[in-house]
Amino acid sequence: MRRDRILFFFLFLIILMMLFSNIACAAKESPPDLVSGEDAGFSYAWPAWPALALLKTGENPIWFELGPAGPAQIESPDAASLVPYLPWPYARFVTEMAAWDDLVVMVINQDGFLVLGPATDTAAAVLYRADSGGSWEYCTAESFFFWEGKPAVLLYRNDFFNEPVAPSPSPQVYTLERTGPFPVGVSVPALEYGPLDSSWGPWEAEVLHLGPDGFWYFRLKEKGRSQNQTAFFRTGDLAEAGERISVAEWRNSDRPGNSENVSPVLAFLLGRVQAELNLENVPAVRVILPDSLGPRLFTAGSAFPNAAGSENLVLLYACCTDKLALAILPDGRGLWTNETRQDVRAFSLPALPEGFVYTGVSLLGTVLAVSWEEQQEAGIGAAGFLVMRMPGISIPGINKP
Repeated sequence: MRRDRILFFFLFLIILMMLFSNIACAAKESPPDLVSGEDAGFSYAWPAWPALALLKTGENPIWFELGPAGPAQIESPDAASLVPYLPWPYARFVTEMAAWDDLVVMVINQDGFLVLGPATDTAAAVLYRADSGGSWEYCTAESFFFWEGKPAVLLYRNDFFNEPVAPSPSPQVYTLERTGPFPVGVSVPALEYGPLDSSWGPWEAEVLHLGPDGFWYFRLKEKGRSQNQTAFFRTGDLAEAGERISVAEWRNSDRPGNSENVSPVLAFLLGRVQAELNLENVPAVRVILPDSLGPRLFTAGSAFPNAAGSENLVLLYACCTDKLALAILPDGRGLWTNETRQDVRAFSLPALPEGFVYTGVSLLGTVLAVSWEEQQEAGIGAAGFLVMRMPGISIPGINKP
C-alpha cells in the first residue's frame, strides 16, 4: 500500500511539472497570426479598425469584390456579382489608393476606408475596414488628400447625372484615425471660409487637388437654387482662405507635373515607359508617392500633349518608394525597377474579363494591392481589388534581387 502511495505521488508530481511547463511555454509564444506592433518590429500599435482577414499572399492573387457589407473574397472577377452599371459617382469602387507610413489605404466610394497593414510574415497582410456606417451612402468620395498627416477624403453630392436626394454632408471632410474604428469628420478651413455671396444659395466643395505648382485647387458649386453657379479657388495652405481664379486657371491646374521632379528611381522608370510598353502617345502617370501629399500626376517621357487637362489621356498607375518604382496599364501590363538595376523589367497582372480594367496599384513591402473595375462608358458595374506577391519584384533591404 505504501509503495502504491509513493508511486501515485511521483506520477502526480510529474504531471504537475508538465502542466506548469506547458503554461510557461504558452506565455512566451505569440499568437501565430496577429501580434502587437512592437512584437512585429513596427513602431506603432495595431490600429482600432476591425480586422477582416489575414491574407497569406503568394504568386496566386487573392481577389475581393466590393459590396454593401464590405469586401467579399471571390475566385476571380469572372465570378463577380452581376451588379447593374451605375454612373460612377453613385457606384461602389476604389476611388483612390495611397501609402500612409507602413500601410496602404483605399477609399471606397459610398462606403469608407479599407486598409492593408503589415503582418509578422513579410508575405502576408492584414485587411482592415473603417466603414462610414452608411453616412457616405448618398455622397461621392472623389478627392483624396492628407490633412494634418492623416488620410482624408472630400464628400459631396454629385448632381451631374441626378439631382441630390440627401442634404449636403456636414462636415464634408473625413479622416482616417488609428485610434477609432470609423472615419472622423473634420473641418478644413479653406473649404469653409466661403468667400462668396451667400445670397446665391448654399455652396458645396466638390473637387480638391494639389497642382504641379504646389498650390491647392478646389471647386465650389452652388446647390439647391436655380443659379447653380460654380467658382474656382486656389490656396497655398488649406488652413487659410483661397483666392478666386478663372476657369482657364482651373483647367491648367490639373496638368501633370514634370517627371524630373520625382525620385531618381521613378524618373528612370517613367523615362522608359513609352518605349518599353510600345505606346503611341506619351501618357500621364498617376503616382502614389510616400510623401503624405496624396497621389500625383506626372508626365511619362519628355513631352506632354498640348490639350489642357488629362481627360483624354491613357493613364498609367504607379507607386514608388525611395528604392523601387512600379507602373501598370489598365490592361495589366507593367514595368518595375529598383535602385540597384540599370534597366526595367516587364511583368503582367492576371488577365481580366472583357470590359474590366485595372485602376490603381500600391505596394506594401513586397505585396501588391491592385484595384479593378467593370466599366461601360461613365458607368461602373462590379469592382474590387486583388492582393498578391509579384514574382521577381525585389526591394533592396527587404528581399534579394
